[in-house]
Amino acid sequence: MERLLLERLEVHLDPLSDERRRLRALASARALIANPDSSDSTRRSTVDALIRSLDAHYGDPAFLRPALKLLGDAAVLHRPLAPSVIAAVRPFLNGGKSLAADAIAVVASIAESSPEGGGEGGVSLLASVLDEDLVLSLASSPVSLVRSRILNLLVSSIGRAQSSVSLLRPHLMLQVLLGLAVDLYPLVRRVALDGIMAFCEVAGSDLDGSIIDCCYDRAVELFRDEDELVRSAAVRVVSKCGQMFAASKERMGNMERMDVIFVQLCSMARDMSVKVRIEAFLALGKVQLVSENVLLQSLSKKVLGVRSGSKTITKWSVNESKFSLSAAGAFVHGIEDEFYEVRTIACQSLGMLATFSIQFADNALNLLMDMLNDDAEAVRLQTLQTLFHMATHDHLRVQEKHMDMFLGLLADISALIRRAARKVLQLMMLPDIETFKSAINCLITNLETYPEEEEDIFSVLCYIGKNHGNFFAKLAKEFAQEIVPSCGELSLDSPRVAAIVVLFISSSISNEHLTCNIPVAIFSYAVSLVGRISCSLGNALNRDALMAYLCHHSEIPFSDTTLKSKVANEMCHSWSLHSVISEVKVKENLLSMNEIATHLKHSQKGVEQTDEELMQSIQSILEKVVETWPLIKLHCAHEVRRTLRTCKEELEMIAWNVSGSPSALLEFALQYVQIIQLIAEIWEKLQLKKSHIVGTMTLEFLLEKLSMSLRRMRYGFPGLSREVECHIIELTLLGFVFRLCEVGTCSNFVLKKLQAITSSAEFLCVEGSSKLSEFAKELLRSCAEGGTGLPVGITFQITVHNISTNDRLWLRMAVGVSVQYVFLDSCQFTGRDEVRKFAVNTPFYATPKVPSFLLRACMLMECPSENVTYQKKDQRGPKDDIFLVCEEIEVYLVKIDSR
Repeated sequence: MERLLLERLEVHLDPLSDERRRLRALASARALIANPDSSDSTRRSTVDALIRSLDAHYGDPAFLRPALKLLGDAAVLHRPLAPSVIAAVRPFLNGGKSLAADAIAVVASIAESSPEGGGEGGVSLLASVLDEDLVLSLASSPVSLVRSRILNLLVSSIGRAQSSVSLLRPHLMLQVLLGLAVDLYPLVRRVALDGIMAFCEVAGSDLDGSIIDCCYDRAVELFRDEDELVRSAAVRVVSKCGQMFAASKERMGNMERMDVIFVQLCSMARDMSVKVRIEAFLALGKVQLVSENVLLQSLSKKVLGVRSGSKTITKWSVNESKFSLSAAGAFVHGIEDEFYEVRTIACQSLGMLATFSIQFADNALNLLMDMLNDDAEAVRLQTLQTLFHMATHDHLRVQEKHMDMFLGLLADISALIRRAARKVLQLMMLPDIETFKSAINCLITNLETYPEEEEDIFSVLCYIGKNHGNFFAKLAKEFAQEIVPSCGELSLDSPRVAAIVVLFISSSISNEHLTCNIPVAIFSYAVSLVGRISCSLGNALNRDALMAYLCHHSEIPFSDTTLKSKVANEMCHSWSLHSVISEVKVKENLLSMNEIATHLKHSQKGVEQTDEELMQSIQSILEKVVETWPLIKLHCAHEVRRTLRTCKEELEMIAWNVSGSPSALLEFALQYVQIIQLIAEIWEKLQLKKSHIVGTMTLEFLLEKLSMSLRRMRYGFPGLSREVECHIIELTLLGFVFRLCEVGTCSNFVLKKLQAITSSAEFLCVEGSSKLSEFAKELLRSCAEGGTGLPVGITFQITVHNISTNDRLWLRMAVGVSVQYVFLDSCQFTGRDEVRKFAVNTPFYATPKVPSFLLRACMLMECPSENVTYQKKDQRGPKDDIFLVCEEIEVYLVKIDSR
């Protein structure tokens, strides 16, 4: 049957056949190729017949176009047919007519279906068919479809291949993209701009400033293009160029240019096209280094006066008055836009920019409060997310005039809006006692109307009471009269009573001085609510600890009296605001602690494609974490918790829109912030002097949690740099020191653990570029004085002659039969090639427990060998033959107290 069909196919493909039979032959060929039951030889014969027919019908586009498409589909379905199909299609690329576009489409489809998924293998295939001259010829074709398809092919290949495989050299690629960006056809211009965008993203910080200038200038030219998609693409390119200007080494010199870019984007925010306006507001939220004057101008339709001392616009501005007018009221227009999508994005960008200026945040707050009445739920929700983002950066300063409108959202018909509004209220610092009272009454009404949301409402009440203890103290008597009955029993089923009890308890926990003014009966009432209160706080408050606290103050006998006495008064410092960020997310947008923010860069070997802006954000947050260490030592617990809470919430908001390799880096940073939170809490508890407050059970729990977090951080993130791993080990050492403080005696087990961990830290410092911290050194000395037999550090000053960087040098140290090798990296040597010097401080681990001993040391060079050698498992030292490069020296070591 297949042979009969093939014979009929050959007859119908004959040039003498009519057009109807030729098209029928193509349909038969497609059926033979696509049929899963067809044999490989049948498919091969069908493709060969089609290839022969290309030459026979060379002047017939009506036949050639579907034939080329069919050959491309055949090569995609059956990869062994690809080489012959590509060879047949290759001549059509030189035609310069519309058939060249079909040939490009065939080659592109075959490359996309390569086993590498269009990656390096696909680009290699394209490079084997399309040389530079052919690509340049096709890019300058008079046929727009040819230019469009070759441009699509170039854009899709950017970033896929390694440096050794590319369709065009970088400078030629950029010339083609910049040239086609002003093509006559809008589709070509848009794709060219997308290509410029991809080119900039792949090049990253390696791109020269003059090239960024060219890309930026070409995109600005197209701001007035007649096609809306071209203008949208131009806005994206300008936004990307702005980010690269801000991240460059000359970032401070680009501040005036960033003002100009911001104003240009403001002008595009008034474009007639909705798509362009959305892109413009998205871009505005990403602009950095903008002067405060320009930011404030975007919030006011009235042209503001130039403040004294402010900078003027230089060569990039055409006219200063036009400059101000372009920026004037851009965000006002955005939040008043008729399309809710534009209003939503404008609101989001306001929040991103509010982190740069407190004055801008204050002025933007007036606009945001008006948006809380928006008809679209998406706009109201985004407004609340923006307010939450501002609150986490301590840039949300609400006034009494704002509160009525804001509190009204607690009764919104949408559960999402109500929940988001409560989360914002949870972080607010209310301006006065009347506003505090209004917020409490609104929450109680909220609880009465929506009892199913009790857990969330209780959580907000707890944090409001905790953060506004002074206000509550003035109203405590009034609230107490409501819930303490003069006769009869109190019904805790009443939402208002339950809410006030929760408010009393949360205020007393964080403000111990209020406890004596609270009637004992209220603590008794709260015992029956302990489950509901602890559930509302999630993991932020331990249920047993809360129960012990309430029983202690209510004078109710508690079965676990030990727990009661140990945790009763620790509650005021045990809260974590981790749960604040759990529901509302904002889209998009210590030892040697100072080293962690710097060395984190070295831990991103596995995430080389991480966005540079993301890395800068993470590093900036970690620098804030570092700044808390002096505050921890000064016992500024409130300020430390507030800063660390903000840092953690910023990282969680960034992680909301991040996936892949960068998410691991964000998880690492989050783990680090949590560890510092635990250290701060433990540090504070160890300073408490009252005997009835020292709770070893709670402290033991925190210490164990710290230990688990450090283990997870050290072993759960492969690829950490030596410096970061050493820092984590030193934090582990601090945890064991805390344990010694807790126990009060030098536990032999703890000391042995200290010895082992200190040895690991010393070894890492030798292999890496960091030094052992003073904390670890002091700990090393303390343990040595205790007779634990810790390693001894020995400093060697080494001078070598005529050694290349390829030579493998070793330091050998021996005491008796104990031998230890240390590899010496020749790249660390300084000086000229002939004479180079190096200082190394290395620990010797086989330290004998004697008053003194003799250590023999020498340098060895490892010789590459082709012989097969046997090496024991875990053996450290040279693998191949060695020879001495210096005479053996003797080092005498004596214990100081044994002299």
